[in-house]
Amino acid sequence: MVTTAAIAAAQQVDEVRVSAHVYTPPQAHITAQTSLVQMEVVVRDAHGRPVSGLTPGDFEILDDGSPRTIAAFSVETRTAPQAPAKGPKLAVDFGPPRSTLLFFDDLHTSPAEMLHMQTAALRFIKRGLGPGSRAAIYTASQGLTLEFTGDVVALTAAIQKLRARPHLSQAGLQPCPRITPYAAFQIDQRNDIQALTAAVREFESCLSVSDDVTNPTGTRTKAGLYTPVTSTPNPINDPHAMSKMAVQAQASATMQQVRADSLASLDAIANCVTLLARTPGTRILVMVSSGFISGMLDKDRDALVDRAVHSAITINALDAKGLWSEAPSRPFSQVAETFGALPSDTYIFEETSNGSRDSEINSVMQALASGTGGLFFHNSNDLAGGLAELVEVPETAYLIAFRNEAGGPAGQFHKLKVRLAAKNGDSVQTRPGYVTVANAANLTPIEPRPIDHEVLVSEVLTQIPLQLAGRLGAGVPNDPSLSLVMHVDVSRLKFADRDDRHVQKLTFIGELVDAKGNMITAKEGAMEFALKDETLARLRTSGVNATLSLNAPPGGYMVRVVVADADGKMAAQNQTVMIGK
Repeated sequence: MVTTAAIAAAQQVDEVRVSAHVYTPPQAHITAQTSLVQMEVVVRDAHGRPVSGLTPGDFEILDDGSPRTIAAFSVETRTAPQAPAKGPKLAVDFGPPRSTLLFFDDLHTSPAEMLHMQTAALRFIKRGLGPGSRAAIYTASQGLTLEFTGDVVALTAAIQKLRARPHLSQAGLQPCPRITPYAAFQIDQRNDIQALTAAVREFESCLSVSDDVTNPTGTRTKAGLYTPVTSTPNPINDPHAMSKMAVQAQASATMQQVRADSLASLDAIANCVTLLARTPGTRILVMVSSGFISGMLDKDRDALVDRAVHSAITINALDAKGLWSEAPSRPFSQVAETFGALPSDTYIFEETSNGSRDSEINSVMQALASGTGGLFFHNSNDLAGGLAELVEVPETAYLIAFRNEAGGPAGQFHKLKVRLAAKNGDSVQTRPGYVTVANAANLTPIEPRPIDHEVLVSEVLTQIPLQLAGRLGAGVPNDPSLSLVMHVDVSRLKFADRDDRHVQKLTFIGELVDAKGNMITAKEGAMEFALKDETLARLRTSGVNATLSLNAPPGGYMVRVVVADADGKMAAQNQTVMIGK
C-alpha cells in the first residue's frame, strides 16, 4: 500500500500517479515460473463481503487432489487512502493494471431487462471503475462497441446505446401452441413426456371449434378425455399422432434458432476472451445476461472455460433477470393469443417447470463463472451493486504460493482447489487451475534493474535525500503490520520538462529480512510526477511522503528500503525492528 501525505499540493488528478504491488526479485521470479505456483485468493462471507484476518493455517490447498504446503503467504489490503478534505483527488493504482470487459448479451435479453441493465451499469460507471482500471463494451450482436478506456463519458455513451436484439421471442415461434425455448429443449433434446403432453394439449385446444375437439386425424373426442400422450407418434392407434408430429416439428424448428442464438453468444464470449488475453495485468470478463439454453453445447462451453483459464481470465456473471416473481401461468398478452382456455396439462407444466427452466438457462453463467474462479451474482434486483461486486477490486485478498510437485510436461493443466480449514460457510474465490510452463533453461532470463541489485545488498546510499521511519499496526492475528514511511526531499531531484509539465519518477522498495538473511516480505511502489510549475514549487518546500505496509509474523527483522529516481540516482537505508505480538 502506498500513500502520499504531502501530495495535497497537486492540483489535478494527472499530476501524481501512485502504484504499489508485491515485490519479487528477478531471480525468484524465474524460480516461481518453474517451481512455485502463485494465486490470488478472495474469501467472502454469506453476504459476498471480503473476509479479512485469515492466516496460512486457515487455508488448505489441493493440487490435482494432492495436498500442498503453503510456501509463501501475504495479505493485500486494497482500500485506497482517503483524499484530503480539501484539495483534489489523486490518481492512485493498487496492484497491476486491471482490464474489465463488460459483455452484454443483447440476444437473450428483453427490452425491459435491457433497460434495467442499462440503469444499473450507468449507476455503476458513474461511481467509477476504480484507480487504474479500464473497461471495454462488447455485445453479442454488435461485437466490440468501445475499446478499453477509463473515460467515464465514453463508457456512459456506449452503455446508453445498448438495445435488446433478441432473434426469438420467449414465447416461441408462434402463439399457439406456445413452445418456449426451454419447452422446445425439453421436447427436442430431452424427450420430456410432460413437456410434449402440455404442447400437444394446447395444440389440439387451438383447433377447438366448440366444447368438442376435432383432432387432425378426423376423430372427434370430448375435450379433456384424451388418451395419454407418448413420445413416439403412431398414426394407426394413436389419435394424437398428427398433433405430436406437428408439435415436435415446431419444437425442432425452435431449437434450431435457440442453438444458433446460444452459439452466437458463446462465440461472442470467446471473442471477448481473445481480446482480454492481449491486455496486461488482471483480466476480468463480466457477462451480463438473462441466461440461455446451452445444454446441447457442453463441449463449446467447456472449451471456452479452458481458453479463459489458460489466458488467466476470470469470468464473472450477472443475471439480468434479477429477483422477480412470475404471475400465475403465462403473461396475459400471451394468454389472449391462445384459442380457448388453457388446458390443465399445459398449465401444470408451465407452473411446475419455472424453477427447472431458470436453472437450465442460468447454468451457462454458473458454469463459466465457477469454471474460471469467478462469481455468479443472481437472485437480486440490486444489479448496480452486483456489478460493483463483480468488477471492483476486493478490499482484502490473500497471495498464496506453493511448490509445484506434480510436474508434468509444458502445457499440462493441473486442477486446483482451495478450501478453508474451518467449515463456516465462507466461500473461496480463486483460479481453478494452472498450466505447467516450460523449464527455466528455455526461458529468457529477466534482466535485473539496478534497484533490484541494491535490494539484495546492505550498502547505504545517499544520492537522494531520504528519511525513514516506521509505525507498527495491529494487522491480522499473529501477523502484525509495519508501515515504512519514507520522506524524500524533492528539491534535490532533477525534473525533466515535457510540454508544460515537470516529470520525474520515484521507485520505492521496502523489505523485511530475517536473522538468516531470508527475504520474508517485500513491496514495491512508485510515484510518477507530471507537475505544473506551482505544484513543483510547493513540493520542493514540503517534500513527499510514501508509505509501504508490510505484514510479517512476530520477530526481529532488518528493514531495508531502496529508492531510485528516473535518472538512476538511489538512496538506501537499513534499520532493525522488533515486531511483537
